Amino acid sequence: MQKPNEIREHILAVEQTKKITGAMEMISSTRMRQVMGHIEFNRRYFIYLRRTMKEILNSSQDITHPYLLKREHGHCTYVVVSGDKGFCGAHNNNVLNFALDRIGKHPKRTLVTLGHSADTFFSAHGVSPDIFLHGIVQDPTLERARDVAQELTDLYEKELTDEVRIIFTSFYGETKRQPVEVRLLPLLLPDYDDIRDVAQMNEIMYHPSAQTVFNEMVPQYVVGLIFGIMVQAYASEHFARMTAMRSATSNARDMISSLRTQYNLVRQSAITNELSEIADAAEILKEANEYD
Repeated sequence: MQKPNEIREHILAVEQTKKITGAMEMISSTRMRQVMGHIEFNRRYFIYLRRTMKEILNSSQDITHPYLLKREHGHCTYVVVSGDKGFCGAHNNNVLNFALDRIGKHPKRTLVTLGHSADTFFSAHGVSPDIFLHGIVQDPTLERARDVAQELTDLYEKELTDEVRIIFTSFYGETKRQPVEVRLLPLLLPDYDDIRDVAQMNEIMYHPSAQTVFNEMVPQYVVGLIFGIMVQAYASEHFARMTAMRSATSNARDMISSLRTQYNLVRQSAITNELSEIADAAEILKEANEYD
């Protein structure tokens, strides 16, 4: 049985841990709320952007763009978005195991990782990332999304890859907080099947031409999709960390309560033993005085 001072030290250690997990929960909660506005704004912007692109593609057979061409060589670039840090439950493991399963089915591939945990995970499984993009996931901004887009479009335009897919953790819809895979390039008409109520060409006039407008929209589409993925992954990570830290704080609180109960029992037992020893000593002295 532990001594009272050992239990007291254990209680102090758990209380310090509870303070840390509580602070981490608050930080993750704050960061998640900050990025929620970006997610909703980007989602609405992206809906209108994709609707306009579908309107143009449906209304004219003359629209051309290098990103619309489907190649058949079979080389795929996978971009895997994970967190830089741990303490977020199964968040990183879920998306990374999902990604490992997907890329394992594609022998001709390039692997791009966003997040230190992805680098460590794939290296441990014998799949060395070809491109590391560090410092991106902890502060998702449009500027950083443009940097990632430039890296990926360079690969595609130089014909070093035939397809670009991104694996990340979704934050809304039916796939909320689940790993998902989306195709970034090429742009194919089936990608817009979820867009409804598309206007016809005779209802809209594009200046100077539909082709020029489409050419301007494609880079915005690529950057917007990447930025939306980055903020969703960021929010998902912090939601998972907030949940994990809340659970850890609750467990620490329960442990402290249990330790205090144990401490009181040990103290009570120690006091009882001391009283018994005093009583025994008094009885011995009484008997010794009687003999005298």
